[in-house]
Parts: sequence; structure tokens; C-alpha cells
Amino acid sequence: MEIENPSTHNTIKKIFISTGEQSGDLHTSALIKEFKKDLGTEQIRFYGLGGDMMSAEGVELLYHIRELSTIGFIDVIKKYGYFRKVLKECLKKVKEIVPDVVILVDYPGFNLRFAEELREFYDKKIIYYISPQLWAWHTKRVYTIKKCVDEVLTVFPFETVFYEKFGVNAVYVGHPLVSRIRRFLLENTRKKKIYGDTKIITILPGSRKDEITHHLPVLLETVQQLSKEFDLEVNVSKADGIDNSAFERFRQDLKPYNLTSENVYKMILNSDLVLTKAGTSTIECSLIGTPFLIFYRTFLLNYFLLKPVVKVNNLGMVNILAGENIIKEFIQHDFTVDNLLFESRKILTDEH
Repeated sequence: MEIENPSTHNTIKKIFISTGEQSGDLHTSALIKEFKKDLGTEQIRFYGLGGDMMSAEGVELLYHIRELSTIGFIDVIKKYGYFRKVLKECLKKVKEIVPDVVILVDYPGFNLRFAEELREFYDKKIIYYISPQLWAWHTKRVYTIKKCVDEVLTVFPFETVFYEKFGVNAVYVGHPLVSRIRRFLLENTRKKKIYGDTKIITILPGSRKDEITHHLPVLLETVQQLSKEFDLEVNVSKADGIDNSAFERFRQDLKPYNLTSENVYKMILNSDLVLTKAGTSTIECSLIGTPFLIFYRTFLLNYFLLKPVVKVNNLGMVNILAGENIIKEFIQHDFTVDNLLFESRKILTDEH
């Protein structure tokens, strides 16, 4: 992705970025830092949709990711009018500022519709970074990308192969988490000897209110049972941007545990076991090297609507890349206390 260096002209470069999820906010904030290094802080302006990390980098946010989170078809239908409003305001902003480039980051339900309507009047470059997982589901959406997007920047090599089959201009740029976690591991060491007397479990229940609601009851009952067998210290990660009200109904059950917004990498590094929802955090656990289990549960109707169109057998990226189930996954009906207990005991008692 190339943007002409503004030092050769006395003009300020403008970039519009659209992301609606926490992982996108993380990756985009790192991307913005690179833009600033290359183009100079004073000669570049950022606008769009994002979160706290993008805001800290100086992005003028139209909407925050906490206002944009959805889970599945049902949530999208309920918020359809709201998202049309967000879309119209994004299009209006692009017409107003005429950015030099528009960057779409994951969040395909919104971003692909945005790209379609944008392409009707916007004749500059549209880039897709952290591309949608169309190889896993909704493959037909690739034709929208081919029609509306100038370049796709992929984070896994096989994604580039997938897009090239459809004639899409795709470039493999590597996963931003690799360098980020490499730096983290160089700067941090484990605080405790792994598999010490006290077992530390970190729970990553999700970054959306509905994910908290679906996941925490099973997770809290699991650690309650494990605490009868092990001397446990339990961290429950509160994702950036999630409202405290998401945890209110669990206030009593959470009292023995550490509900925290502490650096999640440090918690993963210093844990004996991580229980994580399917998503970016599974890659983070893999790269840091801490044993983990994967889970996910959604509304039953969402599950039955999605199941026929999903083309992969696993949700955890480490399993998808490996082509086999090397990390245990507990999805929907398999996400039970008994299943989590069985696998957690094996990990917590493994001395090797």
C-alpha cells in the first residue's frame, strides 16, 4: 500500500479507516503508527470508525466500536436502522473530506456494504486490511471485493492464494500479532514457575455484552469446581471498551476472582491455563505459548443459520492452520462445564 509522501507537496494527506471490532482497533493503531513514521505526524489526518487505541493515535472517530458491536444475524436485524445511519454518516464524511485512501479493516458485514456504496462516487483507492474470512464462509462476497476494492492485504499466506483464484489483487503482509508478541516476549518474562503450587487460570470471555452473557455462567461454574481440587487464582479479563454493566449480573459469582483490565498478554504469559473464546485471542495464546482451550456459544438461531454456510471444521485459527484439532474446541452444545473440567484437569496436572 503506497501513499505519496506529503513532504514533496504542501498538502495534508487524509485517510479514512473503518473498523468495528476490538482486534481491528488494535491492528489499526499499529498501522497508524507506521503511517506517521513514513509520512510525518503533522502532514496526515485520520478519520473513521474505531476504538480507544485509534482515538489515542489521533483518529477523529465518527462512532466508537462499543456502539458497533453485534453478534450474528439477529443482532444485525435489530440494529439495521442504526447501522444505516452509521453508513450514511460515513459516506457523508468521505464526500466532505475526500480522503486519499479508504482502509477497511475486517468487520465485513458493514465494510462490504460501505465499499459498495463508496465505489459509486469515490474514485480513489480502497484497501482491505485484515480481510474477511471468505474462505471459511460467505465466499460469494469475494465478488463484491473484486468489484469495489483495489487491493487486499492478507495476514495469512493461504488467503492470498484464495483471493488470486478469483482475480483479486491480494498481497500477503504478515500477521501484525507476530511482531507485536515477539516484542512483548523480549520485554517480559514469566513471573512464576509454570505449574507451581498455585494454578493460575485466565478467562477471556469476549469483548461483547452478549458474549459475556453466553459464556460466563459456564466458565464461572467450571472454575468454581476446579477450585475444590486446586489452589486457584483466577483472572477474568474485561476487554477495553466493554461496559461494566455486562458483568453486573455476575457480581456475586465474580467476587472470589480478579475481574481486571490488566494487560491481557501479561495475564496469558503468567497463567497455567487460558480459557478463551474463539477469535484473535487464540492466536495470541498460541504465540505466547500458554496452554489454552477454545469455546464459543451464540444464540441458537444464529448458530443454526450460520452452521450450513461455514466451510471449515474449526473456529480456532491455530486448528485451521494446522488442518487438525490440536487445541480442544467447545462450540455451542459442546460448551459445557463437564467438558471444560475434563480438559482443564488434564492440563493443570500435566507436569511435562
